[in-house]
Amino acid sequence: MGRKVTLLLAIHNHQPVGNFPHVLEEAYQKSYLPFLQTLRDHGHMRVALHYSGFLLEWLAATHPECIVLIRELTDRGQVEIMSGGFYEPILTTLFDSDKFGQIQKLSAYIRTTFNTEPHGVWLAERVWEPHLTEALEKAGARYTVIDDHHFIMAGLRGKALYGYYLTEEKGRMIKVFPGSERLRYLIPFHPVEETLRFLESVRDSREDPLAIMGDDGEKFGVWPGTYKSVYEDGWLSRFFDAIKQNEDWIEVRLLSDIIATRPPLGRIYLPTSSYMEMAEWSLLPDASEEYALVREKIREIGMEEVARPFLSGGFWRNFFSKYPESNLMHKKMLFISDKIHHLQPGEHKERALNELWQGQCNDAYWHGVFGGLYLPHLRSSIYEHLIRAETIADVNRHPGQQSWIELFPADIDIDGLDEVIMNTESYVLTIDPHKGGTLMGLDFRPRCFNAQDTLTRIPESYHRDIQDAPEPSDDADGAQTIHGRIVAKEAGLAEQIVYDPYPRRSLIDHFLDPGETPESFQAARHRERGTFVQTPYRYRLSGSNAEASLFMERTGDVYVDASGGESQPLRIEKTVSGAAGDPTFTAAYRLINPGTRELTGRFGVEFNLTLLAGRAPDRYYTVNGRKPLDAFLCSVGQDEAVRSVQLTDEWQGFEIRLSLREPAALWRFPIETVSQSEGGFEKIYQGSCLLLLWDVRLQPGATLELAVDVALQTLPERAAPGAPPQTMQTVVEKN
Repeated sequence: MGRKVTLLLAIHNHQPVGNFPHVLEEAYQKSYLPFLQTLRDHGHMRVALHYSGFLLEWLAATHPECIVLIRELTDRGQVEIMSGGFYEPILTTLFDSDKFGQIQKLSAYIRTTFNTEPHGVWLAERVWEPHLTEALEKAGARYTVIDDHHFIMAGLRGKALYGYYLTEEKGRMIKVFPGSERLRYLIPFHPVEETLRFLESVRDSREDPLAIMGDDGEKFGVWPGTYKSVYEDGWLSRFFDAIKQNEDWIEVRLLSDIIATRPPLGRIYLPTSSYMEMAEWSLLPDASEEYALVREKIREIGMEEVARPFLSGGFWRNFFSKYPESNLMHKKMLFISDKIHHLQPGEHKERALNELWQGQCNDAYWHGVFGGLYLPHLRSSIYEHLIRAETIADVNRHPGQQSWIELFPADIDIDGLDEVIMNTESYVLTIDPHKGGTLMGLDFRPRCFNAQDTLTRIPESYHRDIQDAPEPSDDADGAQTIHGRIVAKEAGLAEQIVYDPYPRRSLIDHFLDPGETPESFQAARHRERGTFVQTPYRYRLSGSNAEASLFMERTGDVYVDASGGESQPLRIEKTVSGAAGDPTFTAAYRLINPGTRELTGRFGVEFNLTLLAGRAPDRYYTVNGRKPLDAFLCSVGQDEAVRSVQLTDEWQGFEIRLSLREPAALWRFPIETVSQSEGGFEKIYQGSCLLLLWDVRLQPGATLELAVDVALQTLPERAAPGAPPQTMQTVVEKN
């Protein structure tokens, strides 16, 4: 008998927590179900399957026949089920208690549902850090599959990649399999014969070689063109048939069989990494462009393979540097996790942990070819579960209290400077005195919704490709990998790219020239006359068990005109106050002219708020009690003598109302990003900007007082007739 190659397949299936039901249904019909049916019809095939817990629960509730089919394939020995974090977190970014809890939860679900013991663990996005070994082994993992890129970076080459290794951390050991990047790109995008030729090259490389592929199941039917090629044109059946026809030299086995019957090739210590594309996506924009340039130059001289180990790209955690919104979500998650783990054991703690773990789902924390962080509904889902988890914890910290208020400093985003948290039964405000006294978090607890969850528009390296990107076509040739795909979902996107000069928060204090226009402000081409945006305010806290206030003040400069140069002083005092039992908080301003000359201009307070959908009929503006002609939240408008502006969300059943003590002009427009996704470049509504403007004419020593009351309230029609008002306790129990 001649040499054989052993083919090991690990297929990972996952949907983000909070994804739209129709997206899950399409993935089921186009990928998950037909893959399993094709596998069932080819009894000689062996595959390791991983399903994230969220997807398994959805399948069990919506398509129980799928669970039956997976169990049948498992009982037949065709399938082994891999464990992992239940809600698909990036394990390296969690406390060990949450790593362990998430893996144990999925392993227990697999035992109960499929009557089998999982031996492998799937790592979300194959993000690896050396310390992970200890946590995985403690959680019961015997092996994992990561990319050969990790092993190449560790110094392995060629035939050394066609086997598996052991690695350890402080004596805790697991087995690691290098998934082939070449197989990832061949399957299922190239003719079956090309995969066979690659397997031949692996067979001839060494004794008992392993050819390993670990990749997303969605590429079998969901990625562009793959449903037609993989199922309608029969690629997957042909591939499975080809394996059978060549069984004299291709052996298909399960990963757990290999570690039980073959020794590892040796010991390896893998560096921090993920797959190559992820490493590139995590780079900051300037570095990303340089990285692409270097790779192109190396490719031109034929040195790509030699140089590859030294082109490591970025580090996954730098998404927290690249995107402040991702960092804030992550650090808020850690803050809440710590709060929950300090609760006494009990049913309430278990519910809080399950909500917390859903808020750790990885997809909304990063961005590459997938929309990820740029998709508002995914970020909103993260916050929904984090807010609910924190509410459970806070209700248990205030037993018997229907209302409370707390005001305290905390470095919530871990930037070395304290923010200030105002925590009540109705809302949680996160205010950053060090960056303009801005509001960076606005959690409305009765609906578990962060209305401040907007996104700052920053340069992305792929923006340079948008100008020449074609629109998608039904005539595209065959299946396409999503990596490197350049398609625009609509024309003119390049002209709609805007970069924000500061984070899109609320309570941003502007001083503008009277001649400034809404158009220039919307396009971020306006000139600030004041020095208050992003600059530090001094602050102090005061309050009692019934009410609390955060006082902030800054004496800055106001330039005589927008060109800079000559300036005069302006003191701004800003007080944010709230009370227990009241869903309204107030931002009160005092503008004081401490100079010796008259000060004139326009003072503005900017809010950036989101209700997720810019053009949905159940989400709209009301200005001075009336809906504008175009009331959509993505509309552009300019109003005078405004005393109130309201954003209503009938879908979620609440409203945000800004009431002004002194009438103001209002400029409003949408915040929209231009980003890439697996479907191509697209424009996405991220929130609405509302700029309130007052004309200022202050004599020396004079003071102007202004105030905005912000009320967050549920809509009465959401409550059943005769139902009592919702308290925090009833909301927690209902959810």
